[in-house]
Amino acid sequence: MAWIITFFKDGGYFMLINIAFLVLGMGVTLERFILVYFVLPINEKTFVASVEKYLKVGNIDAAAKACQVAPRPALSRATRTLLGLIKNGYESPMLAVEQAMMDARGVVMTRISWLWAIANIATLIGLIGTVTGLIGAFAAISGVAADQRANVLSKSISEAMNNTAFGLSIAVLCILGHLVVNSKAVSLIEKSEHALFQFMNAHAQWRKGPRSSDAGPAKG
Repeated sequence: MAWIITFFKDGGYFMLINIAFLVLGMGVTLERFILVYFVLPINEKTFVASVEKYLKVGNIDAAAKACQVAPRPALSRATRTLLGLIKNGYESPMLAVEQAMMDARGVVMTRISWLWAIANIATLIGLIGTVTGLIGAFAAISGVAADQRANVLSKSISEAMNNTAFGLSIAVLCILGHLVVNSKAVSLIEKSEHALFQFMNAHAQWRKGPRSSDAGPAKG
């Protein structure tokens, strides 16, 4: 524990600035991780089957009610938007799916891009601390007695190297966090888009073929 205190003490003021970015990066990573791994995912097969059976018979209202069992996840949110477009009319299936996914995509991807920005900023702040440490090192050489130069030089070089190490460590953590949460977020979006196209196809088949009342009276 003592070496951690010494590490930050020797690093100077720029280390304190990077602590704020470390907290921000870890906070964003944790919040997005909980969201994309535990809050937004649902059982896609069960959800798609529960909605699709109503669309196959044209019962849009019943399909919308099926979405209420999972109101928060991105897929059910996008599905409700899509069902509204189907009921009110749409230009093309592609445009309908894209419009339905706009809001849901924002919910899934929000703040994930911050992690790359934080990684870059932390690296640059670490480099600024490195430069100031080296400037202090050269100034120390010319401004103190020869027998004291080693101690002053050692302190300045510690400041430079500590800033570099800390800035790069924050960048690595943020990039790893981005890799973990972004891959899951992209997977959620792809699965949601695939499900929406299934819904469009199910409704299109109902419009082309004979109507059935297997899943309730047809509406919309």
